[in-house]
Amino acid sequence: MVEQTTVQSSLEELFKKIFDFKDVSFSAPGEAREQEKLFVEVEMCRTQILDKREIARVQGKASVFVNGDKIPFGYFARAIAAHPDETKDLFFFDIDENNRLYENIVERAFSFVYFFDSQYDPDLGTLNQVNIEVTT
Repeated sequence: MVEQTTVQSSLEELFKKIFDFKDVSFSAPGEAREQEKLFVEVEMCRTQILDKREIARVQGKASVFVNGDKIPFGYFARAIAAHPDETKDLFFFDIDENNRLYENIVERAFSFVYFFDSQYDPDLGTLNQVNIEVTT
C-alpha cells in the first residue's frame, strides 16, 4: 500500500528536523508536563481537496517544557534560520514565548502557520474492510 502524506505527519516530521526533538506530540501535555517533548496544539486546520491535491492551512502553537538552560532564548529562532528548506512552507511568530513554571523549569513556545500541499489520490492503496448491511 502506498501511504499518502497527511498534514499531521508532515508537520511532525518537519518539527523534528527543524527543532531536533525526538518526540513531537499532538496530545495535550497534561498535568505531568513531560519535559523535552514538543507539544503541538492545532488551533485551526482548513483543508481542501482540489484536482487530486490536498491543500491545507494549519495554524497553531507549539511548546516544550524544559530546563531553561537546555533551550536558551533564541533557540527556536536559530533553528528556524538554520533550516531554510524545511521552513519554506511555515510562517513563525511569537517566537520564544516564555512561562516560568517551577524553579528552573520553563515552558518555551512559538506560534506558526503551515501551508501544506500534497498529492491526494484516494484510489491509491488497498481496501481493508467492507461493511454490508442487508435489510429485508
